[in-house]
Amino acid sequence: MNYVTILYLLNIILYAIYFFGRTGGETDFSGVDFFVSGILSLLLIFAGYLNAKKGMIYRTVLWVFFVNVLLFLISGLFDQFGSNLNILSTSNSDSFFFTLALLVYNGYLFPLTLALEGSGLALIIPVVLSFILPSLGYLIGKKLHPNKQNSPGL
Repeated sequence: MNYVTILYLLNIILYAIYFFGRTGGETDFSGVDFFVSGILSLLLIFAGYLNAKKGMIYRTVLWVFFVNVLLFLISGLFDQFGSNLNILSTSNSDSFFFTLALLVYNGYLFPLTLALEGSGLALIIPVVLSFILPSLGYLIGKKLHPNKQNSPGL
């Protein structure tokens, strides 16, 4: 069982429940929004830790990152060449659907992406954090629970 993938998908559901249940406009965010986003980010670190504790290989924490990179690359490709594929892009050749998929997939970072709106960082930061957060948890898990098969015997 890959804990990072499961908790990443759970983060989408939890933040959707929180986002649609809160009051105020979608551009109004407060410290509570950043707090919820931080808690969900800590869950991803914990999921990386669980993967390491259960003895899984490092690649298991990177699947979420690979999906983010794929969505980011497809979004960029459709931004450049989307005018030839009018079904999958908007009239200005923007990659609306793929950018939306990237933002929804990283919904727990919504306050951060909203704060960075208008810059390219709003799309780059979720991709980078999908690598850093689970990897950090995996590193912590490996340091706290070393592999007993590779340790020298007495």
